[in-house]
Amino acid sequence: MAQHRDSARESILTAFQELLIDTSGSGASLDAVARAAGVTKGGLLYHFGSRDGLETALIDRLERLADAEYERMRAAPAGAAASYVAMAEYVNSPLDRATLAGGSLARRNPRAHAVIVDMRRRYFDILNEDLRDPDLARATMLLADGLYYNATTIGEPFEHELDIPAFLARLAPRTVS
Repeated sequence: MAQHRDSARESILTAFQELLIDTSGSGASLDAVARAAGVTKGGLLYHFGSRDGLETALIDRLERLADAEYERMRAAPAGAAASYVAMAEYVNSPLDRATLAGGSLARRNPRAHAVIVDMRRRYFDILNEDLRDPDLARATMLLADGLYYNATTIGEPFEHELDIPAFLARLAPRTVS
């Protein structure tokens, strides 16, 4: 029975997430979320209690997914920078979807805003630890943002696609003799 409750809870949360993305938040009423999840409004409220409870659960999901990504970046054999740049390939991943929904919430939810801002700061810190250069860390973030934009707007590789490992090797801090 607990597994069914968890499944229903996740379905509702995912429906909320997708409505936030698809409607920029304007179509994510409790009634719309319940309809999209295939539950009654009472069932939704049973699991989350209120709109605030639903938002809190979505922000919690985003934080869990981001924490896992930070650890994955730190453990990446090719380094955190290569791992971060490769995130552009994660379009429609659970982290991508939760981040988009969190961004929609961030416009009016202070906690969501703080989590999104903290994610950028933590990515920067991990990249800076890896590259040992704040300018390279920021440039790497901008590079990844551009690759993500390209992937989400065009949906196919650019004719002069970047050889990411070779590019990052050129960026790696050099030791002075």
